[in-house]
Amino acid sequence: MIRGVLVTHGSLGQSLHDAAFSVLGPQEGVTVVSNSGLSLEQIQENVRNVMTGDSTLIMVDLCGGSPFMACCSLTGLTAHYAVVSGINLPMLLSFFTKRDQLTLAELAETVARDAVRGIQSRPPV
Repeated sequence: MIRGVLVTHGSLGQSLHDAAFSVLGPQEGVTVVSNSGLSLEQIQENVRNVMTGDSTLIMVDLCGGSPFMACCSLTGLTAHYAVVSGINLPMLLSFFTKRDQLTLAELAETVARDAVRGIQSRPPV
């Protein structure tokens, strides 16, 4: 099973985590890390502390934000980690339902694609 780490601004990660659990029920192997009140180095340390050496998909909220920058600097350490930005509920549900069937690289691509598919626009009539 591929583990997940949600690294976001404020309480966004915990809120998405809770919403996914309300849809799918309890899920194992996921950790939430907030950047609230932390420096870039502190975010890195908190993420590093939850990394187990298992294949892990790190999902962050905003490309270029402090969670993204902190996590991207960590992924060069090993091939067991991948980072995807733009987390939303469709991405997280995709992660939970597909993480046992795909490789880490395949899962990273799939959840990114599913996150975009979850965005729909209905123009005014």
